[in-house]
Amino acid sequence: MNSWDFGGSSTKAEFTKFPVGITHVRVIDETPFVRWTHWLPKFNKSVNCPGNGCPICDVRKKQKEAGLDYTYGVARRIAINIINRETGKVEIMEQGINFFNDLRDLMSDLKERGMKLSDVDIKVRRRGQGKDDTSYRLDIDKEYPLTESDMQLISTKQDLSEYFKPHTIEQLQRIVNGETWDEVFTKPEEKELVVVK
Repeated sequence: MNSWDFGGSSTKAEFTKFPVGITHVRVIDETPFVRWTHWLPKFNKSVNCPGNGCPICDVRKKQKEAGLDYTYGVARRIAINIINRETGKVEIMEQGINFFNDLRDLMSDLKERGMKLSDVDIKVRRRGQGKDDTSYRLDIDKEYPLTESDMQLISTKQDLSEYFKPHTIEQLQRIVNGETWDEVFTKPEEKELVVVK
């Protein structure tokens, strides 16, 4: 490959961060992307569960049967592409089930009027900053068609099924077997760039 692209993604994904106060967003996907993740405290990172045959799920199942504490966490993650009106960028908005239930309620209200989420901007009001005192309120804000610049932005959105592609069973088995994060997830071409002194 003759280019300055060294194998990294040409478009880095931006994730939505809601500061305290109001943020205006436009949902640009028809449906959210749902996945399960496992938290690996040893590496302070999470991996995407491949589902059937997942070695981490197997470890958790055995720990549950034995009445032991879990070595790895599990969480359901829900994401959707949006245009953040404050940043002017396409972002991945990843939130919990309550947030998405509220979004689904707005979608139902719009459907009764023959509209979709992508027809309106949504006002997201965040209260609180801590883990236990943060809450969100979602309201339909402005109703107007997507602009030409919106359409250009939408062409840069991430394919979430590709972006959040599950890790392989083989990769997760290597993690369970005690290999390091770098041994399992650093690509061979990245290892070649490391200079040994």
